[in-house]
Amino acid sequence: MLSFYYWFREGKTKDVGSISCVIQVDGEKSVPISTKIKLNRKQWNPKEQCFQGKEAAKNQKLMDYHELRFTQIYTEISFEKPNEPIRPDEILLRHRVASGRERKVKKVFTFVDVFKEFINDQNQLVKAGKLKQVSVASKESKFETIKSYLIKKSLEQIRIDEIDHVFLEDFKFYLKISKYEDSTIEKYLFLIKGVVKYAVSKGYTKERKIEEYRVDKAKAKDPVSLTQEELDKIDKMDLNENHRKTFDIYRFCAETSLSFTDYDTLCDEDIEMDSDNTLWIKLERDKTETRQSVPLNEKAMEIFNKYGSDVKTLPKMSNSKLNVYIKEIAKKANINKYLTFHTSRKSFVDHSINELDLPESTIKAMVGWKDSRQLSRYARVKDSTIKKQFLK
Repeated sequence: MLSFYYWFREGKTKDVGSISCVIQVDGEKSVPISTKIKLNRKQWNPKEQCFQGKEAAKNQKLMDYHELRFTQIYTEISFEKPNEPIRPDEILLRHRVASGRERKVKKVFTFVDVFKEFINDQNQLVKAGKLKQVSVASKESKFETIKSYLIKKSLEQIRIDEIDHVFLEDFKFYLKISKYEDSTIEKYLFLIKGVVKYAVSKGYTKERKIEEYRVDKAKAKDPVSLTQEELDKIDKMDLNENHRKTFDIYRFCAETSLSFTDYDTLCDEDIEMDSDNTLWIKLERDKTETRQSVPLNEKAMEIFNKYGSDVKTLPKMSNSKLNVYIKEIAKKANINKYLTFHTSRKSFVDHSINELDLPESTIKAMVGWKDSRQLSRYARVKDSTIKKQFLK
């Protein structure tokens, strides 16, 4: 909804000035503008937002024309962009362009607008085959969290040149009290720095306030995973429909090393059968641009056959629901571990290292990694494994 707020703005002489205005659309305000209506302070009633005195009718006609002009522009934009929010600054900009005063207008770039353009450019790179969709999807997800924070703090219109150390520290604190992992907070802060750097490269700002901001490196934590005994324990439990479906998906990924995205996008072309009638999952991983090859073991085949021996009939669920349900399952099983759905993939790596004694090269090929550096993030070699291998 379009509305206007007016006030008396004092000029060089104390009681002589003009009426200024702010355009409001759904609560969002434009920068202040002058109506060019000059008058004495006594001729304006701020409480009633109206003129008074002998010049009232004349001044009101000027104001009506002022509002009519902006209402026409608002209507034009509504027809041009029926499904997009209308920005009051865009109304003001069109007015100034039509009046031949656009050179005097310095476009203000908000952090949100620059972020949207940044995401759009990233998607263009995906279409050009220069970037993987999974990478952009992660940034889009973080953008939604950042927007929620901005709304909560009434910072929706914060300018890109206002992003500074204070903003980053406040946002970091918000993520911490929201119980985000340090590693996740690190990614958020680097993303914001990247968006500001993008704005500088585009000429939207010259400010480099956060260029020297140091993002704390997250301390490495011991990977969380479930042992085969814990997986078997849950498997034997009496679970409700949602929990059973969740655990079947979790267990299938724990036996095949699939991430949520890989599982969710699995298709018939990703399943192959060799000459020994062994089923394989073979796919290209977007994240690492590597080939992943893993045979379906007995447990994976059991789950695969349970749902009709067809990729299309495998159970599907959103990542957020899987994360909620797997925590509920762990609590019911008295397993005191902080589980997320991604720990299924970590369980696969842990089992491959500590129980199957598979070499790193084999694990890399099955999981779809370019090198072995990620092993330390996914699993630790246990003392029992060292003892078994060293003292055999």
